[in-house]
Amino acid sequence: MSVKSAALTALASAYELTGIDASPTIVRSTRPEFGDLQCNDMMRLAKSAGRNPRSLAADVAKAARSAAFEDVSVAGPGFINFRLSDAAVAAEASAMLADATLAAEKAEPLRTVIDFGGPNVAKALHVGHLRSFVIGESLRRILMEVGHDVVSDIHLGDWGLQMGKLLLGAAEAAGWKAGDPTPFIDPRAFDAMTVDALGSLYKAGNAACEDETALAHARMLTTRLQDGDPLLTEAWARMRAISLASISATAAMLGAHFDLIKGESDAHAEVAPMLDDLTARGLARESDGALVIDVAGDGLTDNAPPLLLQKSDGAALYGTTDLATLRQRVRDIVARQIVYCTDDRQALHIASVFAAARAAGYTDGVRLRHATFGTVRGHDGKPFKTRDGSAASLADMIDLALAKSSEKVADSQAAVGLGALKFADLSTPRNTGYVFDIDRMTSFEGRTGPYLQYAYARIASILDKAAEAGMVPAERVSISHPSERAVLIECLWYPHALSQAAHHLESFEIADRAYQVADAFSRFYADCPVLKADDPSGRLATCKLVARVIGKCLELLGMEPVRRM
Repeated sequence: MSVKSAALTALASAYELTGIDASPTIVRSTRPEFGDLQCNDMMRLAKSAGRNPRSLAADVAKAARSAAFEDVSVAGPGFINFRLSDAAVAAEASAMLADATLAAEKAEPLRTVIDFGGPNVAKALHVGHLRSFVIGESLRRILMEVGHDVVSDIHLGDWGLQMGKLLLGAAEAAGWKAGDPTPFIDPRAFDAMTVDALGSLYKAGNAACEDETALAHARMLTTRLQDGDPLLTEAWARMRAISLASISATAAMLGAHFDLIKGESDAHAEVAPMLDDLTARGLARESDGALVIDVAGDGLTDNAPPLLLQKSDGAALYGTTDLATLRQRVRDIVARQIVYCTDDRQALHIASVFAAARAAGYTDGVRLRHATFGTVRGHDGKPFKTRDGSAASLADMIDLALAKSSEKVADSQAAVGLGALKFADLSTPRNTGYVFDIDRMTSFEGRTGPYLQYAYARIASILDKAAEAGMVPAERVSISHPSERAVLIECLWYPHALSQAAHHLESFEIADRAYQVADAFSRFYADCPVLKADDPSGRLATCKLVARVIGKCLELLGMEPVRRM
């Protein structure tokens, strides 16, 4: 339940009493001096009712008054303002304190697959993977918190022509110059390699493929691998394992959890029967020797190009394996909601795959959602790079954050540094992107991760000192000062923020709620002594609720709530 519930219930009753046939809406008041909540419906409803908006608002306000509100008033041309009574705020806060879920509003549970990560074998993780891991993990936690049954999948880029180029690079490093490169590939040669070494092999193979003859060899290696050649399969498996170990270590450091570690290769066996099915039903058609499927809807323009399923040479593409993967997730995992968390540059591709899946009937009754995100920029407004001008890797960003946090805190350095990175990523709406400013990110002032973690640690310290002194928080919350009321009101908006975050796939809602609660607590802490209060138990109850709300928000953002800094 959220703070909106009482006002919506009162409005629904008032609408019925005044003859209004509509569902009421309510928002948080933009002018706290007028009230806690505001209804802006009257200007819209008065016109259809043939009445003056302010007069209609006065009738509704009179009918909506109840013990839950200290005041229900009309302002301006017909805005209805609700100020909750202190007793109602305290009662709601007490119920929240007693509830293990903090009064979270549960959704209809759906078997949900969330696809985030998407790293490629033999390539170092880059800036975009930070966003994918951080946003994806936060959304995974948010969706679970509202009751969905969530399965997360990293979806490795481990198939296709890029694997042929990588194998060609390995052959070239072993001395290949012409002819069949296969005899030059020794799977055991990969055992001592790092991801960086594999990356070098890929770059060499990719560069070699500028020559048409070498490119033909890379395509031949790709075909042999996909046909199950034992030697190439073993080499591929070892390269994949090296990359996956590195990716998994970084994901673990960032707290990104994957239930499945699938890749494009896992959809390979699905491709041929899927193409046969689409062709047999007349959904896939030939175009200039290639196989395509027409797409429409899902936000696509009327003249959107068809999704290319198979090139004229018989090769499958990313869209093919993505469509096959979608089909598998519905059939094998029984997914009823599928969320893709990717860079916004993939919006057209994902929309095309979704449209193709709907046209084929592969996702009937399944909710398909795309959580896109913007880019990380430098101060010059361009994609973020290191000081030497090279493209920044994810390791570079993590090292910067950890080094800067070590300058500022003695305890929990990793938690603070990683928390700074994550909060910077999540504290703006995901589609906007943001500027990478390590000094601002790691500041203990303003809307930052360290500010929130410090706020939590400070409250934890108060509660620990109280426990040492034998002081116990009251079971029910009470209000003894306007600043206490203000911080409790901020806490009471948490269930609504959680619902909005899940509905819009927007972790910003949680990040903003954490900051607003922490900021209000700072004023409460300055105005209201806790341990030296005449009756500390009530204020300790407020501290306990604030700590739980901030702590839960940090957890949903993938940040560690540290108790000492």
